[in-house]
Amino acid sequence: MQDLSTKAVLGRAALIGLVTGIPTAIIWVDMQGEELDGTVLPPAMFLLAIILGTVGARLARLPRWGVVGPVGGAAAWLLIGALAVLAPVPELFGPLPALVAPVYVVGGVVGFALSAWSLMSPLRWWAVALAVAVPLGSWGAAQYKPQILAWFDVRSLERSGVPLIAPAIQGYRLVHVDLNAAGQREPEPSTWLEYWRDATPSRGFSEIQVTVWPAAAGNPWDSCLAVTEDFGVPLRCKSLPGDRWVRTGAGSSWVTVFARSGDALIMLNGSSIAEADLVAALSTFRPISAVELAMAM
Repeated sequence: MQDLSTKAVLGRAALIGLVTGIPTAIIWVDMQGEELDGTVLPPAMFLLAIILGTVGARLARLPRWGVVGPVGGAAAWLLIGALAVLAPVPELFGPLPALVAPVYVVGGVVGFALSAWSLMSPLRWWAVALAVAVPLGSWGAAQYKPQILAWFDVRSLERSGVPLIAPAIQGYRLVHVDLNAAGQREPEPSTWLEYWRDATPSRGFSEIQVTVWPAAAGNPWDSCLAVTEDFGVPLRCKSLPGDRWVRTGAGSSWVTVFARSGDALIMLNGSSIAEADLVAALSTFRPISAVELAMAM
């Protein structure tokens, strides 16, 4: 068997990765949203990738084809599976998997080419380690995607500069949290928390929206006056003791309260809730961990 240049080996390996990746990627895309849960490829796909990789490596006369074929096929399978979990097919594509499959096929091409290059003569131990670490690392990251994203959410909250506080409002549960970075429209970062109280036979559904800024974002009075949306009704601000301000609108069920809590500027926006109850919620603010907030993001 003639010796091949590095360029020739990589070219042939990329072609084999393409042939191996296309059927695996298309079948995966077609099966998403059906009986699979998006975390593993069917074992049959793994076997297909191994067979195609081995046959292709033999026909292409790659160095160490008996090892390159199975290893390259496994690497292609792992990277395609990782991409399928990390970047699932958007629903808006509907029955057009061909628009997304090429993204997954890239994983097959890269995985096979990396394996072939790593196993070339002379053998490079660090290259072999790289060929093993990249697919396995990608696959492992895909399996722990929710945990990894949650970790990033926690770190973002901890580094945001927004005081980590939240109210403990009786009868309401925290259902969602957003972290808004400082930008052109908002000079200071903020956290936005949404609380729900479910409807019962004796009362309707109610929600409270909470926004927390650093104290440098402003003061309650100016914030109450800074109406940036057209509500279509006359609005007015009234003062309460302790530098607290309440904004209401004629004929509107929404009440908004502005106040300070420690080193934070806070706003509570309530629907179908009495003004006194919303004001009383100010006293329930407490420190909260980034982990607790991230669980609702």
